[in-house]
Parts: sequence; structure tokens; C-alpha cells
Amino acid sequence: MSAQKHILIAEDDHFLLSLLQLQCQSLGMHTCGVENGEQLVTQALSYQYDIVLTDIQMPVVDGIYAMELLRQLGYDRPIFAMSADPIDNEGFDHVLLKPVNIELLSALCEQTPEQQRVPLQINAELTSLFYKNLHQLSESFALALEHKDLQSLRQICHKIKGSAASFGHSNLSELADQLQTRLQREPQSSGLLDACQQFLQVAVQSGASNERA
Repeated sequence: MSAQKHILIAEDDHFLLSLLQLQCQSLGMHTCGVENGEQLVTQALSYQYDIVLTDIQMPVVDGIYAMELLRQLGYDRPIFAMSADPIDNEGFDHVLLKPVNIELLSALCEQTPEQQRVPLQINAELTSLFYKNLHQLSESFALALEHKDLQSLRQICHKIKGSAASFGHSNLSELADQLQTRLQREPQSSGLLDACQQFLQVAVQSGASNERA
């Protein structure tokens, strides 16, 4: 490989993640491994890699939503997906079937220009996109709460958790994490809907904070 590339790998299977990192390192790449889509988004936004390689089915935030969120935030680096089943590659630069053909991955990486090592700047346009998305998610959450749709509530918590911390709303991200866990493990617990209502208020207030700024 002509130049050492930096690759971010997201895979929730510890063995497969270690294997992929070793294979990429054997090709002269610098690697960073994460285990879910939330970590992928946070890491990608904190440091610009030459390539992102992500599994599709992961906990917390899946690979497709992580890719969509990064694209909404203006992330223009190559994002490769890996999946055991064929998927629509819209938004991804390439889809690799599992087990990953390391020679094909090497060839794709060789075609990728080395990127400048600078943090991704979250500018006013990206911030505006985040708050627009948060507003839409808050409306969807309110509708799901009205219909007591716990599955949709949990999915929306996933999405808010994956992006809020990157834009200065760590408290909202932590609350989303806690509520997501409660919705999954204690769907019949008393006070759950009240907790959802309180979370919605925090989400709406977080969105309104941008209007006051």
C-alpha cells in the first residue's frame, strides 16, 4: 500500500473486530475499532479517517442510521458497509459481503486518497441540520407516546442518543440511553410513560435552546 491509511472499523462481534484490525494492520493500515453505531458517529466526528468500515446490524445505533447521520452532518469520507446479506448500498461507497475479502478491501483503500488529519468542524450548517432532525424526532416521539408505541419510542431514543452528545447535549444523550434501556428491559414498569413525557420535555427544551442562542 503506497501510504498508510487510517481506517475506523465498527463491528459488535469482538472476535471479528479483532480479526479485521489484525488483517488491516498487516496491510500497513492504522486502525481504530468501535463496537456500535453511536461510537462510530462520535469517533468519526472527532477525527477524520481515510475510510470508515461498518457492520450493519449493531446495538445502540445500526450501521445504516450511523451512515445516514454522518452524511446529514456533511461527512464526505468513504464509508464502506459489510454485511452477511446483500443490502442497498445507497449512501455507502461500497458494500462488502461477509466474510470480508481483505484483498478487495485493500484494493478499495488503495484507490482512496489519503486525507488530511484534522478534526471535522461542526459549523452552523451542520448544527442547523442537527436541530432540524431533533425537532422531527421530538414530534415523532410525541406521536409514538400518544399511541403508547414502545418500540418506536425505543428506536427514537436510539437515534437521539447517537447524535445529541456531539452537539453539546450530553445530558439529553444520557437520558436517551437510560430511557432506551428501560423501554427494552422494563416495558411494564410503573411510571414509564411519565418518564417518556419528561424525556420529551427535555428534548423539546434542548431544541429550543438553539432558537434562544
